[in-house]
Amino acid sequence: NNFMIQKLVFLDRDGTVIVDPPDLRVDKVEKIELFPDSIESLKYLADNNFSVIFITNQAGIAEGRVTEKEFWQIHDEVLRRLAPSNIHIIKTYVNGESAGPNATEWRKPGPKMLQQAAKDFGLNLQDIYIVGDNQSDIQAGINAGCKGGILVKTANENVESPNAIFTAPHLIDAVKYIVTNS
Repeated sequence: NNFMIQKLVFLDRDGTVIVDPPDLRVDKVEKIELFPDSIESLKYLADNNFSVIFITNQAGIAEGRVTEKEFWQIHDEVLRRLAPSNIHIIKTYVNGESAGPNATEWRKPGPKMLQQAAKDFGLNLQDIYIVGDNQSDIQAGINAGCKGGILVKTANENVESPNAIFTAPHLIDAVKYIVTNS
């Protein structure tokens, strides 16, 4: 079914589609909170024939804050809440390592999750934007050879990324940029 994936966006999850809690760990269902424009943004993508792959670092797994099983239970609830947008979420790639010198290339800013997605679904990374709230998202896109990284200031309005192709105040601004420039 690879040929059916026409247009795609890589999306970070925490701080981009759902609110990053104060302790930066979505380690229980009660902590899930969508941004006010998440449904609208994903609907805009869906209406323009885009699908989504989530690319998420989850250091809470390495820290023992959440098990991998619990992560997927929480994530299933996130997907359930995003369902009204009609967005097709093809897959979620997750890396549970902590940041630091021992992290592998599977943890963003490493490119491995994006490269694996390209391999799994026959994608051309040069056609795909990555959207995230962090410099590591932008850098992962650059390291993987993506079309560009789009920084959203949703989690931290002071965040900067000189390498971002576009900086958006909100997710809706990011997806409009993608649709216009694809």
